[in-house]
Amino acid sequence: MSRSPVPSTPAREDTLPVQEIFGPVPQGEGPYTGRAAVFVRLGRCNLHCPPCDSKLTWDTSRYDLGATCPPRAAEDIVAAAVALGAGDHRLTVISGGEPLLWQRTRAWEMLLTALPGKIHVESNGTISPTGLTRQRVAHFSVSPKTGAMGAADPAKRRIVPSVLADFARLAEQGRAIFKFVAGDLPEVEEIAELVRAHGLPQGRVWVMPLGDSAESWETAGRAVVERVMEHGFHFSGRLHLALGVR
Repeated sequence: MSRSPVPSTPAREDTLPVQEIFGPVPQGEGPYTGRAAVFVRLGRCNLHCPPCDSKLTWDTSRYDLGATCPPRAAEDIVAAAVALGAGDHRLTVISGGEPLLWQRTRAWEMLLTALPGKIHVESNGTISPTGLTRQRVAHFSVSPKTGAMGAADPAKRRIVPSVLADFARLAEQGRAIFKFVAGDLPEVEEIAELVRAHGLPQGRVWVMPLGDSAESWETAGRAVVERVMEHGFHFSGRLHLALGVR
């Protein structure tokens, strides 16, 4: 796996805050597990999830986001991703933070227009995709925040029914999945209730155990896997933890 160098700061209208660009690595989660991918991790988020493994993108109480997520020109982001193999039979996964915060900017338009190959976006499910985003993004991995992941934000901020409905329609078209995190059985039940209440397609739901190491993930996984299966959901691994890669 390689990382791209950070260039000098360009004009802001053509930039996005970038925490890291890395790859190629196997996608570690969800239905595309094992697929070679280049990751573009953008800065800033509209939620504050305590167990988040990407706090460098949003936690202003601990980090200077200007330093951890410096602005990079869209053309430089594309060049860095291509240098790592984006478009060469590899996915490009735009993650965060919350990448859809930036989709009404010129830089986002330039990024989506210029990136080659299949583009995937990882989102917290609080912002609907625009027309251009729907057109260019092949797959959305939507992660509504429940349980410990949602503990720091009120439900009205992290669960937006109209947005979930938009993504549910994309899921029914095979273009999106819902990926939840559960650390114990009550959190699995909370997920099941949310799926039921918002009419999310059951066959497009993945549940991933909470854990930031292979050991903690396995412990949570053993605790929840049976109940996840009983609800008819899919069980998501975290391949990158098992392999010890990003």
